[in-house]
Amino acid sequence: EATATADSKASSSPPGSGKRAEKKPATPPKKKTRKKTKIPEIETVNASDLELVPVDQPQPPVPKLAYGLDRVLFNPGVYHLQDPRSRVYNFDPYLAGIMPVKEFDFGALRQYVTSSKDMTLANIARKAGKKYSGSTSSMTSMLAHFHYLLSAWRPINPDHVSRSFPVESRNFTRIGRAPAAIFLQYQNGTYAIDADKEFDSANVLSMLGKSMEKLLTLPKEDFEKYRRANSDQLTEEERNSDESYHYTTMGDFMMRSQLDAHDHRIPGTGMFDLKTRAVVSIRMDAQEYHKGVGYEIRHRFGEWESYEREYFDMIRSAFMKYSLQVRMGRMDGIFVAFHNIQRIFGFQYICLPEMDQSIHGTSDLTVGNHEFKFSLHLLNKLLDKATERYPKQSLRLHFETRPTEPPFMYVFAKPVTQEQIEEVQTKNKAAVEAFERDMMGLVRDDKEESEEEVPVIQKEDYSAEEDEETSLDVWEDMRLKVEEALENDEQGENFVRDAIEDALEDSGLLETESVEEKQRYLKALMEAIDLIMRLAAKSRSGSAVLTQDREEDESSDWVKLRRFEEILHEIVEKTPKPAKSSSAEETSSADTPEQDSESAPSATTPTTEQEPAKGGDASASKPVDDITRGDDVLGMIVTLRNKVDGEFVTRPEDLNKDSTWEVHYAIEELGKDRASRLYRQTIDRRHKMMAKTQPTDDAAKAWNDGFLRKLETLSKSGRAWRRKEIEAAKKQPVYV
Repeated sequence: EATATADSKASSSPPGSGKRAEKKPATPPKKKTRKKTKIPEIETVNASDLELVPVDQPQPPVPKLAYGLDRVLFNPGVYHLQDPRSRVYNFDPYLAGIMPVKEFDFGALRQYVTSSKDMTLANIARKAGKKYSGSTSSMTSMLAHFHYLLSAWRPINPDHVSRSFPVESRNFTRIGRAPAAIFLQYQNGTYAIDADKEFDSANVLSMLGKSMEKLLTLPKEDFEKYRRANSDQLTEEERNSDESYHYTTMGDFMMRSQLDAHDHRIPGTGMFDLKTRAVVSIRMDAQEYHKGVGYEIRHRFGEWESYEREYFDMIRSAFMKYSLQVRMGRMDGIFVAFHNIQRIFGFQYICLPEMDQSIHGTSDLTVGNHEFKFSLHLLNKLLDKATERYPKQSLRLHFETRPTEPPFMYVFAKPVTQEQIEEVQTKNKAAVEAFERDMMGLVRDDKEESEEEVPVIQKEDYSAEEDEETSLDVWEDMRLKVEEALENDEQGENFVRDAIEDALEDSGLLETESVEEKQRYLKALMEAIDLIMRLAAKSRSGSAVLTQDREEDESSDWVKLRRFEEILHEIVEKTPKPAKSSSAEETSSADTPEQDSESAPSATTPTTEQEPAKGGDASASKPVDDITRGDDVLGMIVTLRNKVDGEFVTRPEDLNKDSTWEVHYAIEELGKDRASRLYRQTIDRRHKMMAKTQPTDDAAKAWNDGFLRKLETLSKSGRAWRRKEIEAAKKQPVYV
């Protein structure tokens, strides 16, 4: 088992290690003395050695699309519900109006079952001899961090939007980059993966997605039975019909994916996912959704009121999760319905190669498929280490890939009791139930399920093997950089760096083509801040006499200040003129945390896409202290290198079926004290990015308020435009 010597190194470093000394040599500076560091134990895995294995299991029939919507599956691009020029409907006009949530009988739907309470999943896992079981909704947020690690924070690829569209950022949204958390619940020898619901909240979109799934897959007369006034017409078979799932294994995992829709003409299994995409004005504040209901999608292209705006926001906030769900469920793509809660505007089928083009930079599925398998393999190894450290215990785990050069991942595992799990998972239960009573007249009854024993089967580790003499030197260099990043995290320097990055992104001053360029800018800014502080200290000292060394030192300082000025000018020059918009997916605190809602096709809706701008309830204002204390926590860091066709690369590019991709990786344990400190900082970062609070900075608050006012203005104008359209339609026949 590989162990890090980070603690011993940190303790032996002199105070202020990593900071500039008082006296500086004249330029050129002396080379830094190379620190000695222990090379971690390196393991290697090849993509060709990993395989996803389908599990055949009898399932009820999977629904098909109704109203002739299957035409959308075979036409790239957006399919308008109503042609905006001729006003001819491409589909039944009944689809245009969405049944209000207060009129839909949600009590007639089967409730979602989490992994830990799904006895069918447990039985299938036991039969296959698998140690860990999970669902798409409980695993995707943490798997996204493996993408960041394996791809070295690959920027998104906006090739599918027009050149005229203002691409404000090529990063994923902040909520997507926030630390991810899960509960690994021990159940008589096996472990079930549940999503951490500490920051979950109720909103109209989470339930609307469930009703819209029925709308899209049932004939009109059958769907109308779910209206409260008609729900007595539903048969017991219709009320209690079983859901359909795909089960897939790899390593020690048994994965469950709910199946929304099917068409035998679709490649592969014929399965695809249903997603409902609320317009930007709704996503920004789903709890105050009535303010944005009037917002319309009226154009194909453009910064506002366009399908292009919604598509670009999906790239940044949703495609990562969608592509993982599609791969986990052995599906072909996603069917998206665009709406504003009251009306559906249009539909689009987005296949997996199209999503991969935006996420991985290529429509060839090789990169995405291999990366998915590598992610599961690394996750398997990490969970094994955690369960070996804390055998037969439930655990809370956090995953965070840090935006450093090179990137590395924090993984923290902390034992928890069932009472502590319930405390987190039901933290916002009262608020959710109050919302459901108000909006839908629905309150769920918790059902306790019996636990069944599933045998544990361990998978053998891959042995590490280095085939290049220089490779150990590269690992040592990488380990030194990671150690420097760890020290920066402990000293709070990365907190300042993250704050600067957030501020520059909000202002549009950090719009770059690559992560490397962004890191260069941030490094220059950090050096400038350090320099300004030192110059201020010199000024306070009041020293009048300059020695030759100090003259040379100050000369060097002014050279660096001049360099900072040049870089700042370079940033500003590359920044487009202000468009009074910036990224719709960055405006407020964050998207809402992911919920366990496989049953709701609106994975866009309740979870990673919504970004409420107003403050939530007070219960979400601080972490659960007795669980977040780092008094007994296993801390690990993961570093890796990618080797493609015999050569080490930063990230794989444009692979094909004949390419070979190996990952050389190291998992190191942190010392107890260091793990405790860094764990608390990860918890704080997650809370900062996930909790729904008002911006405290005056400039950020003003910008946020201005953005919301822009959306409110568009919503008001949209309502006025819709009223005119309705009046005009009364004088014209309806064409379909």
